[in-house]
Amino acid sequence: MKRLTSGAAIVMMSLLAGCTGTDEPSTSSTPSSPATSSMTDEEAYRKVPIDGTDAVPITWESLESPESEQVLAARRSLAFLYWERSETDWTPIIPIARHLVTEKHFQEVYEPFAGVTDFEDPLRGPLWIKLMGVEKTSPDVVRVNFCTDRGYWLRVKDEAKVREDPANLESIVVKLVQTGDGEPRWLTDMQIDNAGDRADQYGAQCTAWAKHKP
Repeated sequence: MKRLTSGAAIVMMSLLAGCTGTDEPSTSSTPSSPATSSMTDEEAYRKVPIDGTDAVPITWESLESPESEQVLAARRSLAFLYWERSETDWTPIIPIARHLVTEKHFQEVYEPFAGVTDFEDPLRGPLWIKLMGVEKTSPDVVRVNFCTDRGYWLRVKDEAKVREDPANLESIVVKLVQTGDGEPRWLTDMQIDNAGDRADQYGAQCTAWAKHKP
């Protein structure tokens, strides 16, 4: 049994901060069974609880209509991250990331934690996430910016509390990649937690918006 302490969790979040398709998204509150090597991308997408779980329900706002493949790919990755952080056994979860992120990102951020069976510091509680803007930095790279209200997303031992500063800007950088099934797909190549480089652009709006209550 491999444990992950809160210190190791901080290391993981630091990695995320530093480098960190148009399928119908699943709204199930109970994630499915582990990914396998034979799983298709579409099957993996359906396993991601894009609207959260009973422990971490997610409310999305200001989404595009119709939703672009880039934004949907970014939302999958963000929902995946919050789902993972809410669970204690990561072994059935992390393999799914192979279908959501580039190989380089998987090896740097997720693979070192693939054997964690006893994560000791889960965070749970409702989240509200607002799409702030989409930036096309090159034909094959897009940065999707979100504001997340984390006011009630807390460690289990702190679940009776409320964060003093609930607003968090975060970005998902997605890249168009030729995948194993021969189809080009948008995969996450970078996850930026606490995106301070977008504070001037979105900070005040995010802070004003992040005032939700369950």
